Amino acid sequence: MIVAFEHVGSTALPGMSAVPTIDILAAVRDLAESDDQVVASLVTAGWEHRPDDEARIPGRRFFNQPRGTGYRTTRTSHVHIAKFDSPQWRDPITFRDFFRNHVQAVRLYLNLKRSPVSRPYQNPSDYSALKAEFVASVLARATAC
Repeated sequence: MIVAFEHVGSTALPGMSAVPTIDILAAVRDLAESDDQVVASLVTAGWEHRPDDEARIPGRRFFNQPRGTGYRTTRTSHVHIAKFDSPQWRDPITFRDFFRNHVQAVRLYLNLKRSPVSRPYQNPSDYSALKAEFVASVLARATAC
């Protein structure tokens, strides 16, 4: 059973440019419980389970809504399921909250995002890979505070 939800990713940051994809982070007490009840419920509701994307970030389950017409991305919504209070749960929230509290860092992130966002990419994972080093540096700063 899901015990908490958070809106994460760029669309969770007021004023941040973002691809039109909503990222929802859902927490479970035990990730194994998402393998039966939660996975089945989301698939029945029209979400696509993506175990191929789960390999990039172990310790989470990943789902997406197929794109609608007129979108530049192949996914319009994501649901990430992670164990409550695990790094996979904490890191996206820490990243989001750091930007909410450090306006100067938002400008740096915007500059980084504007370059790849304006170019077409074949796979959303390519876009994420372009940001990975910056994300790691922000998490290091945020956890050091």
